[in-house]
Amino acid sequence: MSPPELTETTIRYLFATAWLPCDTSQQVVAVPGGSTTAIDTGGNLLHIAMWNLRRRGLMEFEQLRPVERERVRVLGGRPFSGHTLVDPEARLPGLEGALLEAARAAAPGDVRALVRALDLDNRGPWNTVTGHCFPRLIGHDDLLEQAALDPHEPRRRSLVVESLRERNDELRAARGAYLDAEPDLTFAVMSDCLRTVTDAYNPGLGG
Repeated sequence: MSPPELTETTIRYLFATAWLPCDTSQQVVAVPGGSTTAIDTGGNLLHIAMWNLRRRGLMEFEQLRPVERERVRVLGGRPFSGHTLVDPEARLPGLEGALLEAARAAAPGDVRALVRALDLDNRGPWNTVTGHCFPRLIGHDDLLEQAALDPHEPRRRSLVVESLRERNDELRAARGAYLDAEPDLTFAVMSDCLRTVTDAYNPGLGG
């Protein structure tokens, strides 16, 4: 079965202002229709992609240890969760596809290593994550591509994104049910995603 043209993370990214906070006292990232808090955006989109890959049977995750406060993290720290690539031949577009590629290169069993294998930009790791959510593969639908690439064009966005609102609501409900069903695993994987994005942010490198 061929993959859908728009992955779950791309659809959720198009509606990011509806479910992610925007705190202008923190780093923010441009998303369609506005901006959202950068670390939350990067970490949550990574978790959505991992949830989607697990749901498709392409990757599995396990909790390795309880989530705890880490005062110091050396070389990325010890992960709370691990990953297993189930189908090494799988290919998908978007952030899901980027994570599949990263999983083929990352140390197995370490979600933090998986995220680092995306080669995060130390001046804006969230931009690396959201960059994979652009529907660049939709060559026949320039309006949809513009809706994602130009977050300050509400008229163009409204013409094409509204048709995806029902799908976005379905995905939001499905992920919510997953969070409720496996809260410990969810918290472990999401914490690894958020902490790795946070650690990757170092504007002093290559600035």
